[in-house]
Amino acid sequence: MTTYQMDCSCGDTMKIEGATRDEAVSKLKAMMNDSMLSTHMKEKHPGEPMIPVAQVHAMIEQNVRAA
Repeated sequence: MTTYQMDCSCGDTMKIEGATRDEAVSKLKAMMNDSMLSTHMKEKHPGEPMIPVAQVHAMIEQNVRAA
C-alpha cells in the first residue's frame, strides 16, 4: 500500500492508503460525501459558500498525489 494525499486550499491535508492512485482517489471521493464536505466547510472554511460535491470530486481526481 502507498500513502496518497491531497492538500486543501485551507491547508488541511487528507491522507489515504491505496494500492494504486485510482484506488486512493476512489476512497477519498467516497469519504468526501455531502456530510463530510459540510463538516469540512464549516470547520475549515467558515463563511465560504458550500461547493458542490462534484466539484470536490474533480479536485480530488486532479490533485491526489503520492505522499
